[in-house]
Amino acid sequence: MPKCNRTDKNRRFIRKNSFNNHFINFASIITLKPVTTKESQKPAYPLLENAPIVEALLDIQVQLPEGKDLNALHKVFDVVKDKYPTEKKRFAFSGKIEFKAQETQAKSSISETQVDGYLFYSEDKTKVFQARLSGFTFNKHKPYKSWNALKKEAKELWTLYKKIAEPLTINRIALRYINKIPLKIPFTPTSYFTTLPYLAKGLDYDMNNLFSQISIMNNQLNARATITEAVELTNSDTALFLFDIDVFQQGDFAESEIWKNFESLRDFKNEIFFKSITAKTLKLIE
Repeated sequence: MPKCNRTDKNRRFIRKNSFNNHFINFASIITLKPVTTKESQKPAYPLLENAPIVEALLDIQVQLPEGKDLNALHKVFDVVKDKYPTEKKRFAFSGKIEFKAQETQAKSSISETQVDGYLFYSEDKTKVFQARLSGFTFNKHKPYKSWNALKKEAKELWTLYKKIAEPLTINRIALRYINKIPLKIPFTPTSYFTTLPYLAKGLDYDMNNLFSQISIMNNQLNARATITEAVELTNSDTALFLFDIDVFQQGDFAESEIWKNFESLRDFKNEIFFKSITAKTLKLIE
């Protein structure tokens, strides 16, 4: 697989082809084996002292009754303003891309901008409560404490949102975890990660950048995941490896079942994360 080299004249930071095999033998790379507990029969992944999570969010998308408007949603602020004293309007953007045969480039434009809800920030800006016409989101920026802490506060805020917004249906639930792992340049991606794009055999070249996004389906949970990877340069010696996991379910959910489903989504997210890193990466973050 290409190795990440220092950004010199040609901005090379990915070392020569570690992706040079047609197929990567992941079994020879993965040394981290989750332990399965007897009680739950679920993998018990390690708790990380230095978890690389820069943002975690819990999202519930809903349909509101006709006539439920922004004025009604704003009543949430009266309840949460002691803990979330800063308020901002949230804007939704819609646009279009036009392709014309006689032109060489596509034209894009933003056709409409409108307020679709509110953002309420904690005093230290590490927490954001989103109350929207389309749903609810709780964002937790670093430092990330634990899943239980995230879920507890999200449930409390969801209860407030639900009381005021009175959603008719819940049609999508999601968890998203954005990780950024600092790596010294140069580095070989396969030394740290096992879910990666790769170059075809014979393309033994340095890579100048890396961006990958794939979507996978968990048929057992009827859940999907979008996995995004990229490299962000911070300085001439260090790069941040972005590992972004967005897991979600779509359907018609009873309010009583969504928190159990969130537990399953969290397990799915953990499986993706821990099976996508090597023991070398684990040592950096445990």
